[in-house]
Amino acid sequence: MRNKFLIVAVIFGLIVSSLNASYRSLTKKELIDLKKSSKSLNKRGLTIKEGMDRGNSYFLKLETKTKRGSRLMNAFVDKVSGDVYFGKGYTKDGKPISFPKDVKVIKDAISFSYGNGKKDLYLVTDPECPYCIKFEKASQGKLKDYRVNVILYPLPYHKKSPAMVEWIMQGKDDAQKRERLEQIMVKNSTIYKKLIKEPTKPFQTSGKLKLMIEKSKKAMNELGVRGTPAVFDGEFNPVSWGTLVK
Repeated sequence: MRNKFLIVAVIFGLIVSSLNASYRSLTKKELIDLKKSSKSLNKRGLTIKEGMDRGNSYFLKLETKTKRGSRLMNAFVDKVSGDVYFGKGYTKDGKPISFPKDVKVIKDAISFSYGNGKKDLYLVTDPECPYCIKFEKASQGKLKDYRVNVILYPLPYHKKSPAMVEWIMQGKDDAQKRERLEQIMVKNSTIYKKLIKEPTKPFQTSGKLKLMIEKSKKAMNELGVRGTPAVFDGEFNPVSWGTLVK
């Protein structure tokens, strides 16, 4: 069987069934058989997490293991040729092809929420991330139409972030957690440093925070987050954060 490893974003929806089609989830056996049948998929460190039969093609969710941790990606397999296409896919009207989101996993990861707007936003942010700080400062007073659900995640290479998140999450309620986040990200407060007992060693996170981080990581995988800040609407579609702060 012929296979091509194309690391590209492919517009694959042009050759799949119509949007009204009922797509079938692949069984565990079908996923195993697909992996065995393709050199591109049958690689060490690569797991097929989920699959969907879209008529002319199979749509796959893959997990790859790297030194920096696991990473999710998508692939399409042409049923006729067996060719494998790695990357994003879109329907003919430009909508991204994706698997249904596990709403419970995402909502369980919400650190706190704020705002009384009628529309939901989901914000994945790291208080030490410079781009997250830029968004936080720029968005002040501009999200009144939204209920913002914040998912905090300290990126591994941000050494101060765990202490920042720990201090934010020690707030007694959502309002205080929001206030603490603003103190750090908008007002440049370093009050979180009082939690750091040994500055030369990695910050020792509490068991509660470790659990929260694991939930955040699962939600990020479910949402397909590739960097922070990441913003999604109430249907979990990506939103350009630049459009929110104009």
